[in-house]
Amino acid sequence: QQSFIVNMSEIATQIDELIFTINSLQASNAQSTSQSKPSESNTYKSEDICLYHSHSSHHHNKSNHEHKNNDNDNNSNYPSIPKIDIHNHILPKHIPDFRKEFGYGDFITLKHDPDTPGTAQMWKGGNFFREIDEKCWSCEARMKDMDAENVQVQILSTVPVMFSYWAKPADTLRVAQFINDDLAAQCKKFPKRFIGLGTLPMQNTKMAVKELRRCILKLGLVGIEIGSHIEKWNLDNERFHPLWAEAEKLGAVIFVHPWDMMGFNDIQKYWLPWLVSMPAESSRAICSLMFGGIFDKYPKLKFCFAHGGGSFAHTIGRISHGYNCRPDLIQINISGEEHDPYKYCGRFWVDTLVHDNEAFNYLVHIVGKDRVILGTDYPFPLGECYPLKKCGELVENHPDYDHKDKMNMLWYNGLSFVGKDEKLFLDKGGDNDNDEEATLQNDK
Repeated sequence: QQSFIVNMSEIATQIDELIFTINSLQASNAQSTSQSKPSESNTYKSEDICLYHSHSSHHHNKSNHEHKNNDNDNNSNYPSIPKIDIHNHILPKHIPDFRKEFGYGDFITLKHDPDTPGTAQMWKGGNFFREIDEKCWSCEARMKDMDAENVQVQILSTVPVMFSYWAKPADTLRVAQFINDDLAAQCKKFPKRFIGLGTLPMQNTKMAVKELRRCILKLGLVGIEIGSHIEKWNLDNERFHPLWAEAEKLGAVIFVHPWDMMGFNDIQKYWLPWLVSMPAESSRAICSLMFGGIFDKYPKLKFCFAHGGGSFAHTIGRISHGYNCRPDLIQINISGEEHDPYKYCGRFWVDTLVHDNEAFNYLVHIVGKDRVILGTDYPFPLGECYPLKKCGELVENHPDYDHKDKMNMLWYNGLSFVGKDEKLFLDKGGDNDNDEEATLQNDK
């Protein structure tokens, strides 16, 4: 298995070099087609992409991505846009054997082989889960990709499989504290590149509130990442109200990521839990918070939903119609025309991860340009990142938005969401830097 992984890594490197050569020879043609979907002949096979459920090792060359840049006149006279990525995942390099420590459960641990130092095996309980590479735990490794694709800041969060809401609350707290401590240490080591979101033992609200306070007040994290539901409870359940109140009080942001997908055991073929259930889970979360009155009760609380809010925007017509035609079932905590689902669009944020220009246009039409934040799902292949895509390319190359729109979606909207000033992350030196800063501010 190890020799297979090494061989595939070498093949991936050779493919990179071949693609770079082709791109260099056909740059002018590539520019004209950069906004279309990649043809089947130019894509990697799924078994190559998902070797680690991450990326094969590779070396970036700036010219390798230059042909993808939009050549619209309204973008050519501006400096490159810095990016802040709300949606990416990281793990500690070394994870204790919690299954052995607690005596039960499908907890995740990592096993490193000294013969393959750039990779590790994820084990779930006592079973092999998947192979990953160093970009899943090393900030130094991921900064190489960030620098190549002008991602100035990543807002780090754990991989959802680490949530462990199914476990005993005290054990989930132990896992969460270990993850949060490690994540905070990474952010403190590279404060201009990384911001952190913690994880909580959501199945016990008292513990969750206490750990939330520690995350914000002691560790310096800006918020939390949570699942789209918690075991048998949707996010509007009264048990979570004290947590929402505390998060609003602390100014903590909440990034909602689908997990524990509905119908998982019945639709595993064709990767349907990730393709069908995940989008539905995000809509489930939004509708629960909306119909449960959470957006109204805690109006200053900031929620952002992964994957463009899933299927919500694209089924808003059905959701609104249902609200109006069956008030007996839906208008329980909110009611009346003033609470029609359309009225809630723009009261929460979504990331950009929808993979399609027209789908993105409709999403922006529904939630508003100022409620869209770059999200890539780095370093996983279902995201907008290597090897198939460049981080942020959908927005960067989109023909329907001007430079100011793109600046906001890729940079300022994210900064606004987490309440940070760009001066914390951008180094300013000579006159050219000052000119660039003035240009950025004018586009804000």
